[in-house]
Amino acid sequence: MNRFLIILIVLLSWNFSFANEDYPDLDEIKRSLDRLASEYPDYFSYEKIAESPGGNSVFLAKAGQGDEDLTPGLLFLSGVDGKHPAGTVMVLSLAEKILSDGGEMLDRFYFYFVPVLSPDAYAQYHDELQYERSGNARETDIDRDGRISEDPYEDLNGDGMITQVRIEDASGHWVTHEKDSRVLVPLKDRTKAQTIYRIISEGIDNDKDGLFNEDGPGGINLNMNFSFDYPAFQPGAGEHAVSESENRGLAEFLFERWNIYAVFTFALENNLSHPIGFDRQKVSRRIITGPLERDATSAQMVATKFSDNWSIDDAPEMKQGPGSFSSWAYFHYCRFSFVSPAWWAPVVVSESEEEEDAEGESEDSSAVSEKELKDNYDLRYIQWAKSEGVEDFFVDWEEIDHPDFPGRKAEVGGFKPFVRNNPPLNYLEEPAENYFSFIQDFTNAMPTLEFQDVEVEKLERNVFRVTGRVVNTSLLPTSTQLGDRTRWVRDTRCRILLNDDQELLLGHYRSFHKSLDAGEYFEFSWLVSGSGKVVLDAGSPMTGLVELSLELK
Repeated sequence: MNRFLIILIVLLSWNFSFANEDYPDLDEIKRSLDRLASEYPDYFSYEKIAESPGGNSVFLAKAGQGDEDLTPGLLFLSGVDGKHPAGTVMVLSLAEKILSDGGEMLDRFYFYFVPVLSPDAYAQYHDELQYERSGNARETDIDRDGRISEDPYEDLNGDGMITQVRIEDASGHWVTHEKDSRVLVPLKDRTKAQTIYRIISEGIDNDKDGLFNEDGPGGINLNMNFSFDYPAFQPGAGEHAVSESENRGLAEFLFERWNIYAVFTFALENNLSHPIGFDRQKVSRRIITGPLERDATSAQMVATKFSDNWSIDDAPEMKQGPGSFSSWAYFHYCRFSFVSPAWWAPVVVSESEEEEDAEGESEDSSAVSEKELKDNYDLRYIQWAKSEGVEDFFVDWEEIDHPDFPGRKAEVGGFKPFVRNNPPLNYLEEPAENYFSFIQDFTNAMPTLEFQDVEVEKLERNVFRVTGRVVNTSLLPTSTQLGDRTRWVRDTRCRILLNDDQELLLGHYRSFHKSLDAGEYFEFSWLVSGSGKVVLDAGSPMTGLVELSLELK
């Protein structure tokens, strides 16, 4: 079966109908949610949790059934800025797959979906002027000069896109890559004979403050506006942490949902393929800035499961920025938090580049090595696009007369907006399948409590001792170690339920216990007067409830 037919079958099975086979606009996203609610009324619903400054709704959907307060949950979020519509498609795809193929997962877990947290920024993809936007529609004086949005982007070459301008400038910091002149890399040696460039975004300095396009219509970057490591006074961060209605609506929802065990974010960050290791120095400070030891070990195990299900290797390293949602979800919400891009260009080494002479050097001096592709994502993307026949991803450098650089050579060009991290839709089908398989493995590793070695000992007439233990039999702990430390997760409760003719002589009806790591347990012992049936139960919102019936006789 050829590749095109496989892609067509998957697309039909998911029943997405995005216009022009392009990334969906906000109306299409809502129609997708409406359709899922109509097709799966017993399992799926959605609600509006916030309205953006631009008047767009932020929706949160959930899939599952049963007692939500005692059913473990997972959150999937994307669109924390507008640069990554591929993440939105992944969230919608996962919702579809979980509903159609999730099977017993829908009876064991609740799944929460936020397709677009920053709809104002996301909408720029479908605007007449296309550029990668991070901020919402909040009117903001970013450069603090008393004027609002006075220095926006300008489309200098009239192609409907904002790319870059490179200006020949001996004091600049960029040069072209020796293997591909389209790619610009940081200058390392000024003594070499080479053309040096200054790089700015496409536009002019409207307010003549020496900065370019620093005060456009984009306001607050929601992925800089959360409270952990909040970058106060930085452009785009907002007047204070969680100042925006979109972030507040999400945080208020999450703080009421004690059952959410882990958060999965699709963004241009990556701690899933590149988990953050334990650093004792970072956790010894008054403000913790790194994962606690047990949490780091769990994250490493999850990363291994992810790589086992992922067919695209060589994921680029993408750090979590200050004030990001994914960092907040761990450090302040105290849940396991995993973030990765929906897709990245794989390393593709052409046959000619793999051929080496007897001395181990490439026969073609212009060939791009595997190491160069891994080190430079722009080269990697170009090589992948060439191998896949993907075209129209680059605006060739074109000389213009730039009013701010009279008499100097200035050129407009560069990668088109969005292309480097948002491939044609068909390239997201395989990653979506892989991620769904990974989530299945993840849910199988989530904590499961079990009563073990339970004994009923009759001491004398109508007096019984009940003993045993509750064990976490799965691979992941019942909550994060940080959650225990901050007390921002619910403890595991264990209790005995007696009938009216029974009395507890020794022990407490209820006991509470901190997080259990994989294989860990706690013991219980009760002395009960009275025969007949008793029920034991144990659990927390993030593990669910396990029950055991006993007969005292």
